Amino acid sequence: MKTLISVVTIGGIALFSNRLFAQSISPKPGCNIKGNISWSNENKLYHLPGMKDYQITKIDLDKGERWFCTESEAIASGWKKAPK
Repeated sequence: MKTLISVVTIGGIALFSNRLFAQSISPKPGCNIKGNISWSNENKLYHLPGMKDYQITKIDLDKGERWFCTESEAIASGWKKAPK
């Protein structure tokens, strides 16, 4: 029984880790614009590489956040450029 609990626990941690990692990967090469939803006011903001918060911004697909290939695609989808 103790072995089963250990296997289930380790399996759960692995699935959770893989899920977090997978959601932060760009779905297509070159689509590196991060569409993030602000936790404080639910504003939809996009972040370009090199912007202040780009590196720390994580994408959670389950929350409606997404990746964009172009800035015009983000704007057309109703997202606004994050403050520099």
